[in-house]
Amino acid sequence: MQILICGLSSVGNHNKYLPLVDIKAHTEILALNSRTKLTQTFINPSNDTIPELQYTFPLYDGVSVVSFNCQIGDRLIKGQVKERFQARTEFNDAVGQGKAAVLLEQLPDASDVFTSSVGNAPPGSTILVEITFIGELKHDAEIDGTRFTIPTKIMPRYGQYPVELYTGVHVQKATGGSLQVTVDIIMPDQKPIQQIQSPSHPIAVSIGTTSIAPNATPTMSKASATLSLGRAELDKDFVIHVLAKDTGDPSAILETHPSIPNQRALMTTLVPRFQLPPEKPEIIFVCDRSGSMQGTAISLARSALNVFLKSLPVGVKFNICSFGSNYSFLWDKSQIYSQNTLDQAINYVKKMRANMGGTEMFPCIKATVEKRSQDMPLEIMLLTDGEIWNQDQLFSYLNKEVMESKMPIRVFTLGVGNGVSHALIEGVAKAGNGFSQAVGEGEKMDKKVVRMLKGALSPQITNYTLEVKYGDATEENSGKANEDDEGFEMVERVTDSLEVKLNITKEKKPISLFEKSIDLDKTPSDGDEDLPQLAPPKLLQAPHVIPPLYAFNRTTVYLLMGPGSNPRTPKSVILRGESWRGPLELEIPIQVLDTPGETIHQMAARKAIAELEQGRGWITQAKDDKDTLIKVKFGGAVFERLVEKEAVRLGIQYQISNKWCSFVGVEDTSQNRAVGSNNSTGWNISSPPAYNYVISAPSLRSQASPQAPPSQSQPDPKSIPGSGSSRSRQWSEPSGSYAEEEDEDEEMTMCHFAEVSINTSSSGVASEHHLKGLLALQTFEGSWKWESALFSCLGLKPDEVAKQLAVKDTKNNASSSRATAVATALAIKFFEKKLASEKDIWDLVVQKARLWIEEHMGAAQAVDLLNRVDELIK
Repeated sequence: MQILICGLSSVGNHNKYLPLVDIKAHTEILALNSRTKLTQTFINPSNDTIPELQYTFPLYDGVSVVSFNCQIGDRLIKGQVKERFQARTEFNDAVGQGKAAVLLEQLPDASDVFTSSVGNAPPGSTILVEITFIGELKHDAEIDGTRFTIPTKIMPRYGQYPVELYTGVHVQKATGGSLQVTVDIIMPDQKPIQQIQSPSHPIAVSIGTTSIAPNATPTMSKASATLSLGRAELDKDFVIHVLAKDTGDPSAILETHPSIPNQRALMTTLVPRFQLPPEKPEIIFVCDRSGSMQGTAISLARSALNVFLKSLPVGVKFNICSFGSNYSFLWDKSQIYSQNTLDQAINYVKKMRANMGGTEMFPCIKATVEKRSQDMPLEIMLLTDGEIWNQDQLFSYLNKEVMESKMPIRVFTLGVGNGVSHALIEGVAKAGNGFSQAVGEGEKMDKKVVRMLKGALSPQITNYTLEVKYGDATEENSGKANEDDEGFEMVERVTDSLEVKLNITKEKKPISLFEKSIDLDKTPSDGDEDLPQLAPPKLLQAPHVIPPLYAFNRTTVYLLMGPGSNPRTPKSVILRGESWRGPLELEIPIQVLDTPGETIHQMAARKAIAELEQGRGWITQAKDDKDTLIKVKFGGAVFERLVEKEAVRLGIQYQISNKWCSFVGVEDTSQNRAVGSNNSTGWNISSPPAYNYVISAPSLRSQASPQAPPSQSQPDPKSIPGSGSSRSRQWSEPSGSYAEEEDEDEEMTMCHFAEVSINTSSSGVASEHHLKGLLALQTFEGSWKWESALFSCLGLKPDEVAKQLAVKDTKNNASSSRATAVATALAIKFFEKKLASEKDIWDLVVQKARLWIEEHMGAAQAVDLLNRVDELIK
């Protein structure tokens, strides 16, 4: 039976779904951030007023809902963020009074699932729900570009459901609408867009202009993408990739808040580029084999594991753990990587099926940590579709074992399949000091897998810190600075602001035993009068502990600079770290925005709140004036309430919904306007958005999103590689699905959508065949045997090669040292010359092969052999 929770339905004994008339998503991608307006239209076809409707939907993990509006018939309701209990009370009171009201809540057990309630929908009325959210773009390691995702369904998740879900009795009534997606892309400083594609759906791309300014002068730094058919019924997340020049360059942007005095926010972001010699840790692959992994997901997991295993370097220990309702390890203890253990692992992976029942992830992760070797770092590679509800237990455990204990443990997550819970894979990676990637049906993933493995092999760098450097006070204030500050630069450290002031001696007023004004029928709120008064730090960093930096993975750090911070204009930020090879350091100039704004503030607040939701954040490390952790000083329920109070403060101050704050709106009977008639966000789809900053590097200047005057003649800009000569063409998903054909059980869909046909290109199939063939033939230590299968893959005749290179006795002793060395050299050169475009996939494999030749022949002879075989690979 299907389970359906997406859609607008009545609340009560007989849940009925309202027909979905229309759904639109308009996104503005500006450099590395996005703003999306999601508009859904329903109708109430009944002859009765429906007291309460409930609407549940997914959002990408980490996005900030910054606006929530609803129009019920001709009644406009605009939401405001308030404390969760207060918001629910106001909603219930309004519904009881017959007023139209709306409520938007984040589910406590899943930060990527929201529930909206609509009160008092008249018969025959049209209900329009409008949600605006902003977020950072994920860096996609497969393309070295950005990845934007719009989730379209909530897959079934293992565990106790946190809200009342509905069976599929009324599926027919819940459907009928279709989705229209428009994505406008604007890159800063005229940086050209190099590639736009969707691995999930066919799209049409227009290069040069955007949908909001189609008549502007064309430029290669702008583009617009829509679904090829205009609209589509979606059964999986909508994903788009954007590849543009220099988007990984370091940048720092300072924004001033338009209404909060002396409040500023700083965003620092980069995709690191540095190298340190790899380590040889213990690597344990933890693979989800629960029932939800059936079909595409388990096939993707098997393909990823094969690449992982073939790319492991000699000297590491490794193991595989499968889990479902229970868990089991390939070996009781991790084994040294050898040909024998590699063969055992490959055979084990071949037999993997999604047949282990439920998704008990926590016991498996706990056992993996407890069984680890004590004499080397542990790297956990988790492959899952992430479909569980009870995430907090796992986050808390990893916070304790990794973040608090400082043990050399890291967790990397690869989300596989359609409908991945990004809240889970992102949350586990953050708590485990790793990073996450996702791959859906039809997506290439070999580069992602290899780059994740490179991250796991990289040395563990500790003690990342961020410092803010201020300019000369004399220069800034034209000689009006304090004499003590003149001629000096100032550096402010975030860690210096974690000593907080406590006020726990507040006098409590007596409570009257008889108060006529009190309504005894209402439940009183807990209040926070008895809590210690905890002042927020003058520099609030999010994430509070800077995570390890990895190549191919974007790191973004925010600072909320309160009124108590240094009033000077910051000049640069300095990022520092420590490794056993020596210190690391990077100074990034700061771009100061000319126009005040809220975007950076809201993204900073959301990241700070997300940490509090996951058991981390500045408050867990704050100390009193006696150097005692606040967490230790109070602990238990008091500390939990302090955490909630801080999240509520941030949510209300910056209007961000979260676990403890909700949007609530009650109809204003004095003012009835259509949604968007007075849009304070300035993000009406029909007009250019007031998104008042873009990342500007290296010139570091502020730039608003311009709307150029219409041009009579519009020259066609240069076409993006692969796009042909036309400015508008059909783009299909990349080739290379790694899913194997197998019978699939009927999918339990949360939003019942029709299937979309996808055009799959056949380009690259030949190179993919050679790549996989060579990887399968390589031994664990990095060499290739002299065998017919190898020469068939290389397209060479073994007798001719043996004659030219004086290789003897190949028929009688194909595994001789000389024959093996020549075979290995041929494979190396084939990779480097024929498969150069796939270097990110075979890089570790060839490194291992070169080391083998050098160890067996010596460095000089290895170079000579490689030079000799070079002319054979043409």
